[in-house]
Amino acid sequence: MLKTAVVGVRGVGRGHVQALTRHARANLVAVADIDTTAASALVEAVDARVCASLDELLDDVDGLDAVIIATPHHLHAPMSLAALERGLHVYVEKPIAIRISDADRMVEAADRAQRVLAVGHQYRTYAGNHRLKQIIDSGAIGQVQRVVWQWLETRPESYYDRDPWRSSWAHAGGGVLLNQASHDIDLLCWLLGPPEEVSATLMNRGHRHEVEDTAVATVRFASGALASLQFSTWDRCLNYRQIAGESGSILWQDERNANVPDRPEVFRIGRYERPLTELIGRKDAALTGRAVPAWEDVDCGQVASPSLLDSFIAAALDGGIPITDGRSARVTTELICAILLAGIRREVIRLPVDRDLFDELFDDLIAGRARLLSSS
Repeated sequence: MLKTAVVGVRGVGRGHVQALTRHARANLVAVADIDTTAASALVEAVDARVCASLDELLDDVDGLDAVIIATPHHLHAPMSLAALERGLHVYVEKPIAIRISDADRMVEAADRAQRVLAVGHQYRTYAGNHRLKQIIDSGAIGQVQRVVWQWLETRPESYYDRDPWRSSWAHAGGGVLLNQASHDIDLLCWLLGPPEEVSATLMNRGHRHEVEDTAVATVRFASGALASLQFSTWDRCLNYRQIAGESGSILWQDERNANVPDRPEVFRIGRYERPLTELIGRKDAALTGRAVPAWEDVDCGQVASPSLLDSFIAAALDGGIPITDGRSARVTTELICAILLAGIRREVIRLPVDRDLFDELFDDLIAGRARLLSSS
């Protein structure tokens, strides 16, 4: 059994506590939260110690094997590093860190300690996304050339009032990019591979806080694929994904998207009679310059995939790599940092990101020396 503690028991941390109390291969031995009253109420039915801080937990709880960190973003890196240095396996909620330099340190610390570092990007476990990856990897639509991807969902001011840390650079590390779109960006990197170049525009269109609520980016991947991305917590509109390859396209839109697990999911795949590289070169009058795909619906079914927690526990007990490990999550955070750099500096950014350059910009954002574009 993996003796596990949870740090931060509000929100997703509560879910981890509940999952551990009934897990066949792990047990909950402690929780840590600054609100010890709420933490005590949550674990009153189980034999788990309640601590007021991570330091208390690390110093006073014996026999601990692993820790799950579900705290505000700015605490992910220091808490993960502290736990890894004590020889614990670490599952940290997304994002892995708010600075790419911190993500580097976390990956290095996990390597030194020979411990598992897992990150909570759950989109990789969803049935529809597994089917999507199978289709892309099989070559059914040919080499991916172009992607259009948008996630647009309103977040009212009450969302930020409930958790004020979400509205600041220092504590959240960003707005829609790190808090919401990091799931989509992680999925894109999982599907398409490493990114190489980014241009972007960032704004705060409708909220009274300092972080971005709207992000538009163009990303070129090492594979040659170009992706046009739009993310916003200001307006709500059609959630839309199109992945276009040389031999066909995948279309996924509206409620038929990757956001809801454990439900039947359908997307459309259109295939050309021949690859576009052949069709474009034809001088067939009947084609009239248009490549028309034959469309069909694809039922994703319920592709079996372990939960991120199950994957983490198995990696810690049996060895191996969890579904989302520190290295792959670092790719996601690096792309987000590149988008922030490109949007604030208003220039094209090539990856890998210059760590010192990003840290300097991030310090300027926290201090108010750098700002988003005005929406006026």
